[in-house]
Amino acid sequence: MKSTVAQRLFLTLLILGLLFYGGLQVWWSASLRYKTETVYSYTVSESAEVDGLLLRQEEVLPDRIGSGVAVYLAQDGDKVSIGYPITEVYRSAEDAKNTARLRELTRQKEQLEEAQDPGTTTYLQTDVLNKQIFSELGSIIDAVNAGRMETIAEDADDLLVLMNKKEIATGRQENFNGEIERLEAEMSYYSGRNSQDPRVISASKPGYFIRKLDGFEGAVDFSQLDELDPQSLRRLMNRPEASEEDGRVGKLMTDHNWYYAALVPAEEAGLYQEGVWVTLDFSLSGMGPVDAFIYQINQDPDTGEAVVLFRSDYINEQLVNLRITPATVTFRSIRGLRVSSSAIQYQGIERGVYVVRGDVMQFKPVTLLYEGNGFVLCLETDLMDPSYESNLKQYDEVVVEGAQLYDNKPMQ
Repeated sequence: MKSTVAQRLFLTLLILGLLFYGGLQVWWSASLRYKTETVYSYTVSESAEVDGLLLRQEEVLPDRIGSGVAVYLAQDGDKVSIGYPITEVYRSAEDAKNTARLRELTRQKEQLEEAQDPGTTTYLQTDVLNKQIFSELGSIIDAVNAGRMETIAEDADDLLVLMNKKEIATGRQENFNGEIERLEAEMSYYSGRNSQDPRVISASKPGYFIRKLDGFEGAVDFSQLDELDPQSLRRLMNRPEASEEDGRVGKLMTDHNWYYAALVPAEEAGLYQEGVWVTLDFSLSGMGPVDAFIYQINQDPDTGEAVVLFRSDYINEQLVNLRITPATVTFRSIRGLRVSSSAIQYQGIERGVYVVRGDVMQFKPVTLLYEGNGFVLCLETDLMDPSYESNLKQYDEVVVEGAQLYDNKPMQ
């Protein structure tokens, strides 16, 4: 009986021992399993949304179109000098159409003459022409992708000249004399169609031409921008834009700098500091953010609300026609190597991550640039730096889960 009890006790202890050993093996095996992730470059931007008003020093041109038909030679945003022809005013739409056709024929004739000019085609090789043609095609594609429609017509003309030069250089076309003669005959027909020359309106001073008048010209005294408070700006922004229907030819922006006055609530005013560079994104098709710096901050001492004045000198057709608009202000962008927060470990007091190198793990120290929600950005070492290989770099595999980590530990 005693023997039976002893045997049962022994078996019980043996089973418990085996279970403990098995559990220990399972725990040990699990502790050797590691979860990794790939390191990659990442950019974090700090930004804020605002509403505001674009301010430009503008002068309305005194000239009026009258009863004629205006053909604009200057486009919005074009820089003009004194005497630069802005508009031609024709007696009738038919006269304007005749002149436009005559200019188009002249342009085509000049392109063909350039293409067959012996001075530019005699020594041209087809491989050189092919490279130039593909380069011009690339310029057109880039312009389309960037929304720079104003440059596409000129690029297309250059492409056509190159293709015609190739026709001459390869012998497919001896010359374009026949086509040139046809164009000259048509030019002769249109040159005598108009009863009188157009009236030309020229710029009276240098500046950037803007065709549209919106009623905000001269609404702000630029010598008193420090007095533009939130109440004054809000009144301006609530004022409807109104085109002046008096036949004016347009206006000139007389200073290359323009301002964006934005309303900023009291709780966000602390984000802005005078003299700091930012970017303004007006969400315009084909146009990215614009560099600007914080020129001035006018804060209401009672409410804390502020008018933040940004200044920029970037000018294009879209911006010169922008007036009341929201914008995204980006204060700074931080770019670094993105890893999960769980990957950060310590060797003594040194902070770093464990990177899988072959069949072992290696500790690499890191410098934190930014801490986000569940991730950090680490400093990326320059490719030419002697320590590049020993530091964390893009596409490294870092350990984000695992136990008993140490430098040069086998990955079995």
